[in-house]
Amino acid sequence: MAPKQPNTGLFVGLNKGHVVTKKELAPRPSDRKGVGKDKRALKVAKRKLGTHKRAKKKREEMSSVLRKMRSGGGAEKKK
Repeated sequence: MAPKQPNTGLFVGLNKGHVVTKKELAPRPSDRKGVGKDKRALKVAKRKLGTHKRAKKKREEMSSVLRKMRSGGGAEKKK
């Protein structure tokens, strides 16, 4: 969808409508709120794997893999 053009002040045409200045609102706490990545990963893993215990183990496994990738040791040795 194309971005909306500003109103012209005319009551006919493509950009019809009264010209107003948009009120700048302060950021709301609910917009900044969010669930942490670890908790989100646990919830997804629990839904996929079925039990809390399995999900915790999978989350630890995933976080250790991510840690290895970030440190640069992501390439595993081939046998």
